[in-house]
Amino acid sequence: MSQKTASYESMKAEHAWMVVSDQLQQRNNVLGRCIAHLERFPAETRMAGRLMVLRYHLKMSLRQLTQSVHTTPRATDDAQILARQWQHVHQLFFLLRQIDAEFNRATDDSATLRTWLTTQNSRVYRSALIHLN
Repeated sequence: MSQKTASYESMKAEHAWMVVSDQLQQRNNVLGRCIAHLERFPAETRMAGRLMVLRYHLKMSLRQLTQSVHTTPRATDDAQILARQWQHVHQLFFLLRQIDAEFNRATDDSATLRTWLTTQNSRVYRSALIHLN
């Protein structure tokens, strides 16, 4: 996310982008660990497959968002640059909410997943709502 000048607003947008990007990476890591855990249980292969699809959706959505940012004509003034930064942050945050909602549904549906998650470091899977509001 390049820009011509650094302002307080552009730095806030950059910080929000870093937070939501970090949260998405954490979700990717958690999904990978959940899939690996569930694959150990033959009865949970369906749930592991569901989480694989969710992880694939996360990766493909990120790829599409990144490509759209790079193919959009470059903004020329600071206001346009800032607006595009925030638009990208909001798109990433929407994706994060989608991933969280589906992951929560999966957790509700699988006792094995729910039990295993209680043994994990809960700090890793925190909400980004606090940071972005």
